[in-house]
Amino acid sequence: MDKNDFLIELSESDRTAYGRVYFAAQTAQQQIFSAVWALESQVNGGGFESFFENEDPALVAFAPEALQTIGAVTCADIVRRAASAAPDLLDDLDSEFYAYLDDLTDLLYKYVAANPDAFGPATGGA
Repeated sequence: MDKNDFLIELSESDRTAYGRVYFAAQTAQQQIFSAVWALESQVNGGGFESFFENEDPALVAFAPEALQTIGAVTCADIVRRAASAAPDLLDDLDSEFYAYLDDLTDLLYKYVAANPDAFGPATGGA
């Protein structure tokens, strides 16, 4: 199982609070996972506009901090700029996000692996 497959399986399991527990009620580690996972899912599915419209405002506001925590500094900057950008500038920021200057899969996997108490053992190291 590769890292991406592991993260997909994890996101659908009871080892994460993603999509099952109100964001504000999640632990700090679970909030980090949920924010990064939701961001990537929504932006890849419909751009930042989709992310801002479909996600909990607390999760949206926390996303840059979550990204910073896992080491996705460039992506955190893109999300901060998108949050304050005029809607007609979001397409350009979507394109910056899609360039994946930070490897979100690898960084999120490393975060999960470093927090086995919160997520269980990481098994997708390939």
